[in-house]
Amino acid sequence: MSLSVKWESFQRMPKMILGLCIVLTVLPGFLARLDMFYIDDMVWFLLLIPCFIFSYYLGFAGGFFAALTVNIYHLLWFIYEKYLRMAELINQELSLHVGVAIVTFLCAIGVGLLSEKLTEKQMQLQSLNQKLKHLALYDSLTSLPNRHYFMERLSEALQGEQFVCLLFVDLDGFKKVNDTYGHEEGDHILKEVANQLNLCCHCHDSMFVSRLGGDEFVVMFVGAGKERSTEIAQEILKKLQLKVHDLRISASIGIAISKHGDTPSSLLKSADTAMYHIKSTGKNAVGA
Repeated sequence: MSLSVKWESFQRMPKMILGLCIVLTVLPGFLARLDMFYIDDMVWFLLLIPCFIFSYYLGFAGGFFAALTVNIYHLLWFIYEKYLRMAELINQELSLHVGVAIVTFLCAIGVGLLSEKLTEKQMQLQSLNQKLKHLALYDSLTSLPNRHYFMERLSEALQGEQFVCLLFVDLDGFKKVNDTYGHEEGDHILKEVANQLNLCCHCHDSMFVSRLGGDEFVVMFVGAGKERSTEIAQEILKKLQLKVHDLRISASIGIAISKHGDTPSSLLKSADTAMYHIKSTGKNAVGA
């Protein structure tokens, strides 16, 4: 809870709302001179409205500022009426003005505190929504986009006019690392592979890297032909020559380039088939 109000906060408030607050602050001083239908007794409660508005937009500090401002005006009006115009203010009117001052402060502070609490809860909900979205779209171990997010991006890419290329990456020797040194070492390898793929992604702007699950990764990019796709796959293959104690890790990479009528599932299946063909003919290679 802070009493500081930044100028930028005022600028974010709608100009019509600010104008309304000014009018409602000045208006009671003029209407109070009308002696009909008890309007002079009730009109000062219009000062509550600017307090509520500032509390809503600016929280506790805004409400306190508004209450202070309207009551300074209120006090100046009172001094003017009593000592300069020599108007007779009976005790009931004096009690009313004191009551208005107290009520405006209490209401402004109360609404301001409530507004700050609601804003805090809203920010917490937004933060929670972002975390849930991240969990829904990203792999928890490597922080790469997961299969669901990848299929969405692939579907969008296939709707464009350029060719879409997929590199299906499957690690060679990964199961032996898990069996020999445990899953913790295996997780370390998966993170290292993700880092290497991200490095490749930074070198090629159109690349999108995802972990499908287990030791399977996929790289997507658009606008590259078979020759360029093979060059990128060879670059990735070199980066994935890893070693874990006495065991070596490599990769088999299958290449698939979209054709007219391809769906996300059919293109991914083509890349998967190309990868398994590499697996069956020796591993640690690239093929389409």
